[in-house]
Amino acid sequence: MSELTPLDLERPVRIGVPRRLVALLAVAVIVVAWWQVLDATAGARVVTVERDGVPVDLLVPPSAASAADAPGVVVAHGFSGSRQLMRSTALALADAGFAVAVPDLSGHGANQRPLHTDGRDRLARDVLVAADLLNETEGFRAGPVGLLGHSMGSGAVMTAGLDAPERVAAVVAVSPTDAEVTSALPNDLLLLAGEREPRFVANARDLLERAGGPTGADAATPRRELAVIGGVEHVSILFSPEMYDRSIAWFAASFEVAADPAGRGVPLIGWWALHLLAVVVLWRSVAPVLVDPLPAPRATGRGVLGAALGALAATVVLAVAGAAVELAGFGGMLVAPLLAVWLLLAGGVWLWVGPRPPVPGGRDLGWAALLVLVLAVALPALGSRVWLPALPSGSRAWLLVVFVALVLPWSVALATTLQGPRGWRAAGGWVLLALVTTAGFAVAASVIPGLGFLVLLLPLIPVLLTVAVAVWLPVQRPWAAGAATAVLLGWMLAILFPLA
Repeated sequence: MSELTPLDLERPVRIGVPRRLVALLAVAVIVVAWWQVLDATAGARVVTVERDGVPVDLLVPPSAASAADAPGVVVAHGFSGSRQLMRSTALALADAGFAVAVPDLSGHGANQRPLHTDGRDRLARDVLVAADLLNETEGFRAGPVGLLGHSMGSGAVMTAGLDAPERVAAVVAVSPTDAEVTSALPNDLLLLAGEREPRFVANARDLLERAGGPTGADAATPRRELAVIGGVEHVSILFSPEMYDRSIAWFAASFEVAADPAGRGVPLIGWWALHLLAVVVLWRSVAPVLVDPLPAPRATGRGVLGAALGALAATVVLAVAGAAVELAGFGGMLVAPLLAVWLLLAGGVWLWVGPRPPVPGGRDLGWAALLVLVLAVALPALGSRVWLPALPSGSRAWLLVVFVALVLPWSVALATTLQGPRGWRAAGGWVLLALVTTAGFAVAASVIPGLGFLVLLLPLIPVLLTVAVAVWLPVQRPWAAGAATAVLLGWMLAILFPLA
């Protein structure tokens, strides 16, 4: 019986008519998704500059006769965010006629300045640097600006509005955290929170009360308002047309300008999600002709047991360590190094208890490279224009290598556990394993100091892993699949979390 091989050029490649039609449909969806995203981002001119170590994207609205006609708005991301994450919000504001500045805040994205413990003041200064840049750039309208911030960024923009009220006309705090607001400052404060993020709704109500409560249109009193956006949570609120419309209307009233009607269709994140699905479907359509499907040994129930015991052991070890020493900022980043070490410990126990992977072969490296390429096309290729950076910068680049090495035992254990079954048996096994791993992440985030933010990302984890599993499962090479998954997880850790 032959070993799994790449494409055999001596035998005809067979792909049935149904599979061809599915592949063609997937290609059509990919083309349409790229066209929609490129068309949406082509309207506003984007210039990237850097001031005082703060990288800033400047967006010039297409509807303004010149940039000098457009009021300015600074858009600030939240913890583990970036300029790319706020691109959809910035484009919505630019489409409505505002000039927009989007900075990478300290420790995030391409900003190499660490996020210090006095983060809110540092971040407020970053926001004001972007505001000054917007005012000082030739051709942009000078004067007080509007500020919009999400989560951690909401605290930054509210603090900036308190520190420099003469430079800030209005503030929109999305999924707000906290600031020392009063009935007088900051100017014109709008609080927005998602219906499915009750903790942030409670924060918003507390802020509104401390800011003097909702107000009318009395010109002598700064406006205050709270709105709960239906059907969204902490991340999806960033792609909510209602959030865009309320923010645009708020800034338009503060600047006393007319905002263009919305007329928004599918959010950019929706086109990216369709693109992701189409790439996976296209790959699954052609993958069977690239491998000779040798039946792989079926994993035993020890795989699920190993995943559970590994998560438990890693959580206990790091919880005890966290009680003895300070883990925040370990490894030069927040969250990411600690999570990578958790995966290393959990993966080691999983491999010890669960099924053993076969000895890696020379072709595993080639298959790993191909799987990484497919995942790169599916996730960052278009995603970098919608919500996340494509490549880590500065010290994040070498941290990526470290993270991949630390994550590899866990990802190989995952791939080994899932080898063998196909079809519905494989899907059922993955659902069970996804529940176990997600529960393990949730418990770890709850008890390990420094991992608490992971709770907000829990919905993303099974989705990300499902994409990886869907891509590599037909190949049935645990080492290649594990290496590709390690690169995917290491990349996410390297680009998302802030430098400490």
